[in-house]
Amino acid sequence: MKFNPLFMFSREESDTKVANDRLLSYSAGLTGQNMTYNFVSNRLFVFLNTVLEIPAEKTGVITGVSTLWDAINDPLIGGLIDRRKHKPGQKMRPFLLWTPLIIGILVVLMFADFGFNQSQTIAFVLILYILFDVFYSLQDISIWGIAAMSSPDSNERKRVIQWISIAAGFGGTIASLFPTFKDFVVKRSIMTEKTSYLYGAIVFGLGGMIIAMLAYRMKEKVEPIEEKKTSIFKDIMDLRHNKTLIIVCLARIVQSFSIALPWEYFFETKGISYNVFGAEISGGTAQVVYGFIMGIPGAFAMFFAVKLINKLGGNKKLLVFSEAITIVARIAAFFIGANDRFLNIGYLAVVMALLGTAQIFTNMKDIAHRSLLTNSIDEVELKTGKRTEGITFSMQNFVSKVTGAIPNFIKGIVLAFLGFDEKAPVPDGMTKIGVQTAPRFLKYRWHHFILGPAIGSVFYLIVILFLDNDDAQHMAEVERALSEKREAAAKVSA
Repeated sequence: MKFNPLFMFSREESDTKVANDRLLSYSAGLTGQNMTYNFVSNRLFVFLNTVLEIPAEKTGVITGVSTLWDAINDPLIGGLIDRRKHKPGQKMRPFLLWTPLIIGILVVLMFADFGFNQSQTIAFVLILYILFDVFYSLQDISIWGIAAMSSPDSNERKRVIQWISIAAGFGGTIASLFPTFKDFVVKRSIMTEKTSYLYGAIVFGLGGMIIAMLAYRMKEKVEPIEEKKTSIFKDIMDLRHNKTLIIVCLARIVQSFSIALPWEYFFETKGISYNVFGAEISGGTAQVVYGFIMGIPGAFAMFFAVKLINKLGGNKKLLVFSEAITIVARIAAFFIGANDRFLNIGYLAVVMALLGTAQIFTNMKDIAHRSLLTNSIDEVELKTGKRTEGITFSMQNFVSKVTGAIPNFIKGIVLAFLGFDEKAPVPDGMTKIGVQTAPRFLKYRWHHFILGPAIGSVFYLIVILFLDNDDAQHMAEVERALSEKREAAAKVSA
């Protein structure tokens, strides 16, 4: 087959196929959305703790409680989306057009310092985060839920999910540029650390959401069989029919019970500086290099994720393989960099290579998870007659928020235990993390950075082994039976 360099701009469209140019717009929307999400989820804790100097325990409570609230409202919003009356093809799309700008503005406000005292700041951030959560849930459930409606063909949905997962990962990689920007402007006294976060919120937060509006071009091609409306509570309870969803959600939740800390708390600490061919590489820059190593190879590998899933024999086998590789790689990396050997650029390079290799397969997990969820929606429709894009993908978001809240509580406790001092004076050209001198904090930074995620991987692996019904033959049978059921329902209604 001849390669066409403009294949992503093809106009091919059918009842089961998604035009490539439309898929490109949808994918770009996911890139923008994940720029925003990754900036908020990775930077807000550090900003509150190190810039606004809110104690670690309180920061953990603020971000943890806020994220738990977000998790709770997701199923409610998902249920409302499933139940609301809508025109054909307009179940999810309207939320992709008007919510992004509101979200972007709220992000900018969260990273602004209005000079409030500590209690006022905590209250202000909580209010903003609650508002952010509501609008983000509407946008997030819709942008992922529409993937399940992109085609009645599971293979075509798998193609869509592969591309948008790649795009989402790319958005996270773009957001990881922020530490280099912060490191550059702060060390050269161009702007304060506080101001750098505000600029980051404008570029990655508001800017990302403006790009996210492109997802509005995606079409909805699956309409549910007409069914009797029930209460939201019953819709949530009906999720018991979705064993796949339950297992995937539980596996992701138990994975969050690790003792990992944000990258900044390792890379920006005292002594992290390297000389590479005569050029000094600071901790902030090393962090971005690490982010690219963890992101870019995995992003390219995702182009082959569907082929690897099929080669291994299903999504479950990819998930098991990925976590096994992660556990082995992190244990090996820990011993390679132990006893402060990570301060040597050679040892650190080997560690990064190991973790980057493992991340290639970890990135593919997102495609496997979403393929499983979109397939499970077909299975639930076959059992109950209901399409549950909203409630199903709200549970995906519910889990994402819970798995964000649990580490936030843990981070606050761990940092307090390690003796992190958010009130430490900061000379010009330094960051709050860079001036820490607590012996316990410096001694155990390596353990948390490397082994923390491995603990979560062990928990995840134990649960995901209970997954079944994940082969192509099973899904072909589900699609056949569902097609017959829809045709029968159409004849009755006619």
